[in-house]
Amino acid sequence: MKRLDLQFWSQAVGLLAGAFTENEVRLCEYDGAVGDGDHGTSMLLGFSQAQKNMAERPPADIGQVFRHMGEAFIENVGGVTGVIVGSMFAAIAESTACAQELGTDDLCRAFSAGLSAMKKRGKANEGDKSMVDALSPAVHAMSAAAEQRQTPDETLRRASQAAAGGTEATRAMEAKVGRGRYQKDKAVGHVDAGASSISLIFEVLSRAAR
Repeated sequence: MKRLDLQFWSQAVGLLAGAFTENEVRLCEYDGAVGDGDHGTSMLLGFSQAQKNMAERPPADIGQVFRHMGEAFIENVGGVTGVIVGSMFAAIAESTACAQELGTDDLCRAFSAGLSAMKKRGKANEGDKSMVDALSPAVHAMSAAAEQRQTPDETLRRASQAAAGGTEATRAMEAKVGRGRYQKDKAVGHVDAGASSISLIFEVLSRAAR
């Protein structure tokens, strides 16, 4: 597959909603170890609402697909998760405005913009035990794939692997942002729920692209 078109991204929203339905409990358990235990529910709410937005206002371009996701999280998901994930999708939406298909370079630019927005709104960096620890290595993997002129499906496969590795790395980290920072070293030994969600997003996209 050389490029990922509007139909792919439109269908991806439903696939993401399904994946978070299946993983809601697991993500809540991860979150419960260091937070308030509702992360999985929050993520599912965001993607479920995005599905409704898509049905009510079918997107005319890929930017609108991501705009639906961004609005769903910002307007319907409470707490930090809604703001951070919503900001990430909003930045990706701006990068993909009017696009009918995305190649590897487009993916790299879009998710790089999403990472920048996430860092800015969440005030988090690599090593803080957050979503950034999954998204950042995924973006780096995308950049390497772009330099090697890889196809979008291969690019997403590499991004998925990198995000999974970044998520596992959070197990050894002490949280510096979010509720986990109040747990200090008690957070060590648990993977970050937010990073797990980012990893799941790339897993779903990679599987769909293949």
